[in-house]
Amino acid sequence: MHARMKIGAAAAMFAVLTATGAGAQTYEKFGSEAGWDIYSTGGPDSGCLISRNLTPDTQFQMGIVPEAEARGYIALYTKTGTQLGTGEQTSVLFDIDGQQFTGEATGRQMMDGYTGAFAWVDNPAFIYDLAKKKTLTITPAGGEPIVLSLAGTDAALKALLACQEAQ
Repeated sequence: MHARMKIGAAAAMFAVLTATGAGAQTYEKFGSEAGWDIYSTGGPDSGCLISRNLTPDTQFQMGIVPEAEARGYIALYTKTGTQLGTGEQTSVLFDIDGQQFTGEATGRQMMDGYTGAFAWVDNPAFIYDLAKKKTLTITPAGGEPIVLSLAGTDAALKALLACQEAQ
């Protein structure tokens, strides 16, 4: 299967990872860095996020919500439809350069026709550590692995910090 089709099919089946929780969100582009777009978000979980299109129909996001107990998230969206409905959860295995973590992803409908799911990370330092790695592989329960390059992520997260400071 062609790599682009494999990502799209896996994302559609998986319906993984979205940005922040329920409620109306607004997005304003803050800038771009190392192949990532940086957005300032408003709404119930305001903060900043980085976003990269993996294919024309698949988008990966990471962000940090700077609240009293800051937390991060990773998210994956697709325009091709998903099997995970809004609010539904699925178990997910995250492999970061060979180190594995498990978590839960929650389905969500996103802006511009994207649907997918998000996984909260209770330690925002995890997001910054992730940025120094090379590859993130996301495997949903019963789904195909989705392999993501983390190239440029460290530089993009430095821009995210500038976005956070500007809020």
